[in-house]
Amino acid sequence: MSQESRLAQAGRFLTSNIGPGDVFTREDLTPEQKLFGQTAAEFMRREVLPYVERLYARDWPFTRELLRKAGALDLLRLEIPEIYGGLGLDKTSAAYVAEQIGMNPSFGGSIGAHTGIGTLPLLYFGTAAQKARYLPRLASGELVAAYALTEPGSGSDALAAKTTAVLSGDGRHYVLNGRKMWITNGGFADLFTIFAKVDGTRFTGFLVERGMGVVSGPDEHKLGLDGSSTTELILDDVRVPVDNVLGAIGEGHKVAFNTLNLGRVKLGSRNLACAKAALAHAARYARERTQFGKPIGAFGLIQHKLAEMSLRCYVGDAMVYRTLGDVDRALATIDPADGEAVLATIERFAVECSINKVASSEALAYVVDEALQVFGGNGYSREFPAERPYRDARITRIYEGTNEINRLIIPTRILWQGLPAELPDAGSLERGERPERGEHGILAATKRLTLAMLGAVAAAYGERVRDHQEVLSHIADVIIDGYAIESALARTEKLAARTAEAAPLAADMTAVFVCDAADRVVHAAKQVACALGEHGAATREQLAVIAAYPGIDTIAARRRIAGAVLAAGQHPL
Repeated sequence: MSQESRLAQAGRFLTSNIGPGDVFTREDLTPEQKLFGQTAAEFMRREVLPYVERLYARDWPFTRELLRKAGALDLLRLEIPEIYGGLGLDKTSAAYVAEQIGMNPSFGGSIGAHTGIGTLPLLYFGTAAQKARYLPRLASGELVAAYALTEPGSGSDALAAKTTAVLSGDGRHYVLNGRKMWITNGGFADLFTIFAKVDGTRFTGFLVERGMGVVSGPDEHKLGLDGSSTTELILDDVRVPVDNVLGAIGEGHKVAFNTLNLGRVKLGSRNLACAKAALAHAARYARERTQFGKPIGAFGLIQHKLAEMSLRCYVGDAMVYRTLGDVDRALATIDPADGEAVLATIERFAVECSINKVASSEALAYVVDEALQVFGGNGYSREFPAERPYRDARITRIYEGTNEINRLIIPTRILWQGLPAELPDAGSLERGERPERGEHGILAATKRLTLAMLGAVAAAYGERVRDHQEVLSHIADVIIDGYAIESALARTEKLAARTAEAAPLAADMTAVFVCDAADRVVHAAKQVACALGEHGAATREQLAVIAAYPGIDTIAARRRIAGAVLAAGQHPL
């Protein structure tokens, strides 16, 4: 597929309209997919959760033992194609497994770094000989993998790396010198994907074994995920055989950035798993804790928190599984062993992956913060189960590309591919529904508003659009909310057709989310319109349509949602 045809599909959800039959939802998981998830959940409950204190004590031999046990259950080979000894499962199955592993975020980080950014660069960029040498041992857990991109002076600006690779005099090795920072599994990994500049200029990936001279610094004392190893790597004349160059010399950026994009495909499910766990703790505490003679869950402000936490999980699931389903449908048409084709296909969904990365991490941030608040003073104590999720969650807005970087990716990638002249006539507006009269109308109006803003910034700023990060960030927020609204509506309509019992609750969650999202969209668009000045006329016109939406009684709806959460003692959908 050409670059032009790939880019032409970026942000295509803005110019198309979907119905419930067009999206994959959590309710569509097959028995086989659920079975893999059940295997992972049972592994976590049996082998990991009873012994988590050993993780927090930095017993890395124990972590390695757990990884080998996971390998024996095939949990490390899910995404490796069968031709290389793997199971060749789809991204949805892998994400559902990751969701179960997310019961413990520290171990989830360790196994995720191994199976994701640790293994996938080799899978998609390695030679046949490299794959034969390393993949079977990574799949079994005999070897543990890690990914080393960040340096003390280069984080988001990865290409500013200073680690060097110089060809030895005999032409048989590259000699690496430099330092890498924040390397997950850094304290005990055996195989590293390390990026260095050949002759100080050509950014290149290398497969580096620990025995080649890699030295780990001490484990970082982190705010959260303190049951996973994160260290500096010290590279002092590390001799790497020329056969271990990963990909082409000078094309390490393709390895690095495609790997991060791959990681974002499945990240959302793990974030939402952690959010649901925090919500469950809060819901049960709200049922048991009494003040003023009754459970605190009977009070309106606690109910508001529980309801908002739950509906964000519901909408987040709708977004994440929609994207996973779209990716899997696209991947089903290509040879899974064709790494270049796989990467090109996933690249088409870069915008959606960034949307889900931002939305799921910020939903998690909200949920763990409010869960701690439900616990009150007890939430601040390590004797209760609210403070650790609060600490563990904070990193999710930083790794896999900061949320700031991902917010810039969303609109600039769409602008890069060029905007359509107008939104096609479709959707519920065909039925004569005005935006101020329903959620589908808000969705259609949000899409038109988004296109108006993108067109305006392109006209106003031209080639300098990247210099206007604040404006781009506000537009990204509108795009995120638009994608969330559409995903939630489709999931809810699909759920209503399948089961009448869950339909009213799903409808309440969706209606509340759309009502609040409309207010957020108007606020963000106002900032853009004011910044654009005379170029903001179309934006102001479109946002006025959304501002006319009268809303619903969200207080009553949230009380109904909270009642379901309290009855279930967890997220009820």
